Amino acid sequence: MRPSRTVARACAAAVLAVLPVGCAERLMPTPVGFSEAGGDPFARTPASARTDEVRLFVASNRGVRAGARAEEYFTNGRTEQLRLGTMGVAIAGDGMPWPELAAVSRTWPREDGPEVELRSIDDFGPVWQGLAAITQDQPADTEVIDRFVTAVGADLAASASKQIYVFVHGFNTTVPGNAAVAACMFHYLGRDGAFLCFEWPSRGDLFGYQSDKASAAASTRMFRQLLIRLAARTGADRIHVLAHSAGAPVAVDAFLELRLMHSQEPAGKVRERYRLGRLVLVAPDMDLGEFRDAVADGATELPERVTLYVNSNDKALDIASWIAGFARLGQPLGVLTPRQVEFLEDDANVDLVDVAGAERTFGSWLGHSYFHEDPWVSTDVLMALSTPLHPLDRGLQRDDERKVYAFGASYATRAQDAARKAFPSAAPDATKP
Repeated sequence: MRPSRTVARACAAAVLAVLPVGCAERLMPTPVGFSEAGGDPFARTPASARTDEVRLFVASNRGVRAGARAEEYFTNGRTEQLRLGTMGVAIAGDGMPWPELAAVSRTWPREDGPEVELRSIDDFGPVWQGLAAITQDQPADTEVIDRFVTAVGADLAASASKQIYVFVHGFNTTVPGNAAVAACMFHYLGRDGAFLCFEWPSRGDLFGYQSDKASAAASTRMFRQLLIRLAARTGADRIHVLAHSAGAPVAVDAFLELRLMHSQEPAGKVRERYRLGRLVLVAPDMDLGEFRDAVADGATELPERVTLYVNSNDKALDIASWIAGFARLGQPLGVLTPRQVEFLEDDANVDLVDVAGAERTFGSWLGHSYFHEDPWVSTDVLMALSTPLHPLDRGLQRDDERKVYAFGASYATRAQDAARKAFPSAAPDATKP
């Protein structure tokens, strides 16, 4: 029997209330692996980035309000063009000196933290206005793209790793909230490289779940084209993608499209052409059957490695699966058989990580935004994104019964040791070309 309108609205409200992502107005909890006892992510922070403001890049098919303040500049409307630019996000915007900010950022445990606020947006302009233009850059597109890749190249030139990180946000989010999350993550990546937010047009509406899912799906083609341009024009060594919740299918489907475009070529050759690095999926709100099809068609062959974080206690995805009528990718341990999980790891280039052990200590009741709220999980996400380390070398332990990686009781010590080994002890020389 179909649920009543009242029940349906109540369930929808529960989903919509739990899926938003946001670093709120404070720096995220210190990842335990990067505390004073762990690795120092700021040892490699370029001199030019040692300030109280984080520079992010943005690519968005949202509408804009010309002349509006930064927090109101992008709208929740969908457009047929992509705008490129930069965002300035203040961390401790009252001018906290860098040594103090770095020290506070590594304090563990920490009750509170510096404020995080979107301060500025520099819109370089739109590209790909219409279906024909997206396949071949027009003169106006070239001018905007040239300015964008020059700015990205400047940040890469000052970095040690020459990596680009791309964040694809989830459902019911706002640009200021997404920018705060991205700034927090890039801060703990040592601000080394370049960090880009792909801002597909979430409505930021408690009752806009279906609309958000549709807008995310409609943004996949632009995301694929963005990856192609970044690979061709920026000189990045690798492009890594972090996708959360409803942003996961945007990333997975873009990788699928690239694989199908080059289905006659070896996956390794395509990976090198597009400089694809690691793909990290956290709490993915994606149909499990859709993911299986993408795996079958080779989507997970292209990244160097896919890390998939799931939570058997993710109440947001429980309700999302009730609405959709099918299991979501971020909750598969009760759905997939051990043989299927083993196939993902052995044949599909996927590491499956169950966060339930960490969430029992640090998690929220909803269990959905753990990638930046849980100090154990955030440590592993950051290391999975920025290093090629095997899960066991990142401090995780093997759950042989369920064929997944998990957070054991000794994780904090193991992660601190892993982070000390993984991160360099000296900052790059920003004066070198």
